[in-house]
Amino acid sequence: METLQIILGLAIIIITFLDFFHTTLSGNGFGWISEWLNRTLNRLIIKNRSRSIYNYSGVIHLLLTTFVWMALHFSGTYLIFTAGENMVINGTTFVPATYAERFYFTGYMLSTLGIGDFTPGNDTSRILVGILSFSGFILITTGLTYLLSVVSAVLSKKELSFYISTVGKDYEGLYHYFKKQDELEFLMSDSSDLRQQILKNASSYLSFPMVNYFLTKKRNSALILQLARLHEVLTVLQLDWGEDTIQRAKIQKILNAIEKYLKIGIEGPESAIHKEEKLRTLRGSWKKYGYDFPDGKEIDPWFTSSLKYAGWDWDDVYKLDPE
Repeated sequence: METLQIILGLAIIIITFLDFFHTTLSGNGFGWISEWLNRTLNRLIIKNRSRSIYNYSGVIHLLLTTFVWMALHFSGTYLIFTAGENMVINGTTFVPATYAERFYFTGYMLSTLGIGDFTPGNDTSRILVGILSFSGFILITTGLTYLLSVVSAVLSKKELSFYISTVGKDYEGLYHYFKKQDELEFLMSDSSDLRQQILKNASSYLSFPMVNYFLTKKRNSALILQLARLHEVLTVLQLDWGEDTIQRAKIQKILNAIEKYLKIGIEGPESAIHKEEKLRTLRGSWKKYGYDFPDGKEIDPWFTSSLKYAGWDWDDVYKLDPE
């Protein structure tokens, strides 16, 4: 029984670290525990629709995910040190520790190396203390480094969002800004930089998937909303240029970057119900500028899901700024 409990405790710790390292170091998105936890939490926050919760959504995701990792690690370690009577003993009297004292010992051991009032009581326990104390140090230091990297990625995401919003405060503003330029001068000179910024933020989905859960009710800092507007405007402007023009080619590269951003993201096209008729009606607003927006774009359901789980929808994409 003692051996089985130790094996169970070690299994919990190993599973925790697999999820932890997959999320923080692999560059391949969430581990399965973190993915389930954050998707569930995101849906609860979206349903709540409270502005104050939105403002702290990213912090909530970070703290709760970190807490779950630490709680699982602690639980597995505590399970190990309660497996046998002599796994932990009093350092002075050599009396086996109570469950409360083992809980205290586990906490101290994972955060430092204890203060000597309780010690491992047999060779198995001593070996495990040496291993697990080091694992606690790894979890804490790597976790802190990851948190700082997430904050940096969030700032990069907001920077790109602000950049697009300063070009045009809504989709019409973006359209008029580009349209009044001779041969799309802005896109010709800055398309490469814009594309690189979009792809840089796309890579953040894989390296720091927690970034996607930093929600906001402010339009100018909501990157998915700004990218949706930009994508709609560029899709229309592309119709002005022939297949072999440099303008069309550069527009297509930016559109490809935006679509890559969506497909690398953590919300697939099946995550939300896509209403094609509603979107077609909204896109009918382009007729006043003489355009028939292309129907049935393959990327539309991806946008629908990403918008929904960031707290937006297509109505927000086509909503005009009253100011």
